[in-house]
Amino acid sequence: MAIITRWLSAILAVLIGLPTLVTAVFQSLTKIGYDERPSESISANFLEGSEDFINEAKAEYWSAGYARRVLTPDDIDSTRYFLGGFLKFPAQEATGVVDDLCVRAVVLDDNSGRGAAAFAWVDGVGFMNADIKEIRKKLSDITGDGKLISIDVGSTHCHSGIDTQGLWGNIPKSGRNQDYIDSIVEKAADAIREAYNNRCEGTLYYSAKVCPEMFSDGRAPYSIDEKIHLFRFVPNGSGKKEIYIANFGAHPISMGWSNTEISGDFPYYIEQAVTTEKNADFIFVQGAIGGAIHSNMGVENGIPADLSSYEKMKEYSLLVADILYELAEKGEAVEPILNVAHAQVDFEVNNFVFLLAERAGLCNVKAFKENGKIYLTSEIGYVEIGKNIKIIEAPGEALPELIYGNFFSADEAYNGTEYPHAALNTYFGEGDEVLVFGLCNDAVGYIVPDNDYSASNAEGHYEETVSTGSYSASAFSTAFEKLIKAWR
Repeated sequence: MAIITRWLSAILAVLIGLPTLVTAVFQSLTKIGYDERPSESISANFLEGSEDFINEAKAEYWSAGYARRVLTPDDIDSTRYFLGGFLKFPAQEATGVVDDLCVRAVVLDDNSGRGAAAFAWVDGVGFMNADIKEIRKKLSDITGDGKLISIDVGSTHCHSGIDTQGLWGNIPKSGRNQDYIDSIVEKAADAIREAYNNRCEGTLYYSAKVCPEMFSDGRAPYSIDEKIHLFRFVPNGSGKKEIYIANFGAHPISMGWSNTEISGDFPYYIEQAVTTEKNADFIFVQGAIGGAIHSNMGVENGIPADLSSYEKMKEYSLLVADILYELAEKGEAVEPILNVAHAQVDFEVNNFVFLLAERAGLCNVKAFKENGKIYLTSEIGYVEIGKNIKIIEAPGEALPELIYGNFFSADEAYNGTEYPHAALNTYFGEGDEVLVFGLCNDAVGYIVPDNDYSASNAEGHYEETVSTGSYSASAFSTAFEKLIKAWR
């Protein structure tokens, strides 16, 4: 009976939504019905970051604070929620809870007097820029004037979380539950505020380990950041917990295609291990996961092949936790230097699927028209921690070659051309560590190099289906080149 009900509900949603769908198709094809570019050059609740960059520490210690909130809704048994991450019909409805979804926040301050930066990551497939700006709006009383100069909110890209984008419902009906989105906005803002108020002085350590066996890349040319990165904050004195900030790129997609239960996936179980073993607070910051970069749960890591997907994920989480413990012991102190810069970037939207989703109102995104083309405005960010740690904040799933190189040549690429930009790591020195904070401040889908973009959904080109279009990578690279050059 439940299956029949799901099918009837899905079919009814399509029938009711047919006028909306027809209108969306018409507008997407004709470019009629779009507003012109907004007159405001800088959108509301956009934060530019540091007024100036510093090269030398102004204080002896860092300050940091942490907080988390549980996002799992109390009415999960009585309200329909869709899981975000798998395009299915009927859409994947949540039937239970394996473990909690959370938002985790950390605030860092170099005590230079210029202000602090907040980083919060939501367990979900993606969180839209307009929703993130609502979080910033709620924190306007502690923003600017040496307070919070930056509020970066990302998503873990968890495929067993509740749909936070709207793409995963019974299309053309959005999968977004606005009450749930509102609760995330409220709880994320509360967590950031608490983290800001919880700041205490201490030392920040950084370490990284190359772990190629922990990752797999599902798309040629197989460029990948094989490192697990750890920032460890150790407070002065007693009474305050250490904070582990882990960063690496891998899809939390362990529960599988047929799963219908909510789970925070491996970020949740890494957290459980760290808090149990080290009594430390924990936040996972997603990396560059474009190209279907997954966690490798194969037997080469000692994970038995006969375990269930869920059991393999828990074993993988323990392996990562062990690596973090190792890194914690050999981290090097980072000078208290924190520089942050953000810029707005316009992505041309020429992917029909993305156009259709925007016109149908599935996501909280508003495109505009200029010179006959359709665009949406997003954000990028650039963060320096200490003298040698450079962080690129990507508003989607950037293919790693955009940052680390190894592009297809013209002979190899789908479009038979060279990618017209250098890898972003070439803008830094040999001694610099270049990290990526992915799905940060927006979720614009995959960012695919222009020369290997296929609009025809050719084999090996799934990522283009969930992308703004064929020039997303050039827009991304160009914006970062300008931002980095402005501050170097």
